[in-house]
Amino acid sequence: MPTARWWWGDPLSMLNELRNAQEMMRGRESGRAFAGVYPAVNIYDDGESFLLRAEVPGIDKSKLEVTSKGNEVSIRGERTVKPEGQAAFHRRERGTGVFHRVVTLPDAVDGTAIDAAYKNGVLEVICPRAAEAKPRRVTIS
Repeated sequence: MPTARWWWGDPLSMLNELRNAQEMMRGRESGRAFAGVYPAVNIYDDGESFLLRAEVPGIDKSKLEVTSKGNEVSIRGERTVKPEGQAAFHRRERGTGVFHRVVTLPDAVDGTAIDAAYKNGVLEVICPRAAEAKPRRVTIS
């Protein structure tokens, strides 16, 4: 006899969908519409500094904030989406609201030398390693 399957997939998929819906509802109640790991981030290490690239399309640059402390970099922002004129939403799939993402880097960074730029929906943050985190050559006597 075949096993029962839900119209959208197997029972595990159903549980994942319910969990996602619950997280979204929790986010809306707290004023944070984004849950989990938003925005998506890639981090590169060239030995001298870390380059953090975060995808934040459709967000006004003035609604973004980058801060650092020790080896953590924090990205905060807000995305608002409003229909044009008198139009109402027919479908709404893009998340809106306030988000906050903290990324922990392997070494401390120099907070005074961090540089950030926003272009084409990508936030790039260059985080130079702190002097004490950089390798030093030791003279052997």
